[in-house]
Amino acid sequence: MTSEDWQAVQWDSGCGDGLFITIMYHGKRFHVSLLPPSSPDTIEGPLISKFDSMDDEDEDETLAIQEEIEIIVYEAGRSIWTQLAPPLPDGPELSDLHSLLYPETFSFRLITNNGKAELIPQEIEKAHYHDRFGMKIVNDMGLPQYSSKDIRVLQTLVGQGYIAQVSVEGKEMCCKSGDDAFWRGIEREFDCLRKVARSHLANSIRVPQLLGLVTSVETGMIIGILEEYIPTGVLSDLRELEDEDMEASTERRKKWGAQVRETLDLLHEIGVIWGDGKPHNVLIHEETDDAWVIDFGGSYTEGWVDEELMETLEGDEQAVGTILKFLNV
Repeated sequence: MTSEDWQAVQWDSGCGDGLFITIMYHGKRFHVSLLPPSSPDTIEGPLISKFDSMDDEDEDETLAIQEEIEIIVYEAGRSIWTQLAPPLPDGPELSDLHSLLYPETFSFRLITNNGKAELIPQEIEKAHYHDRFGMKIVNDMGLPQYSSKDIRVLQTLVGQGYIAQVSVEGKEMCCKSGDDAFWRGIEREFDCLRKVARSHLANSIRVPQLLGLVTSVETGMIIGILEEYIPTGVLSDLRELEDEDMEASTERRKKWGAQVRETLDLLHEIGVIWGDGKPHNVLIHEETDDAWVIDFGGSYTEGWVDEELMETLEGDEQAVGTILKFLNV
């Protein structure tokens, strides 16, 4: 791409429905739709077909097709991006969580006009899902609540602020929020961590501690959770975590494997199922070198847990086994 600040953050497509791209540029959000054309002699028609027919398992093909579409969209809207989203005065530095979750948003449709791609403005729903509804979370733990406007984002970790390292009243935390598609997982995570916090094993299980709740600045409804931030690297980055001393690395891998096994045993003792066990959801604390289990949003990942074992005790056991094999211990 010709602009480092221009980023396609989400791709959506339905068979025959078209292609929908969400783009972030200088803190503004743009929705660009490519709809099935009435005439076959268009630019968007072949792009939609190519995207719908690509092999999702072929990462190189996927990236190549997405880049081809991005270049066409960027070139078609070059003047639009510059006019509606000028460079930020202080650069791309992040500010509050609310601005990240709810940036000023514009909607366009890509069409073919005289053989060239062109963007035309579209109506957009101004109300946000978050503004009308809240998560199904009951604050019976007396957790402090913070407005999304009062939470300063230090670093986005997943999505457009869906998981982020934040600062709340001067303390670093991990924030999980996002749109309604993520809410079910966040609600499940809250329930799991709440059960840990209320158990007799709360001080023995290496999982993040719940620290607070995020509320909508408009309605006061709960739209996210705040939990302990673990300064670390993920277990899936094994080569970066290991020392040059192979013998020491073997001992460390044995320790991490034993700690994951111990954590799962303790979780199961209090009736908590991990749900999506894999190395990417194990963090190695940079200060203590201990393995922490994270992400209780549920679901499964192919190659680590079978779909039919999703969110079950058997699925957790399978995950531990595959993680130990990954660690070669």
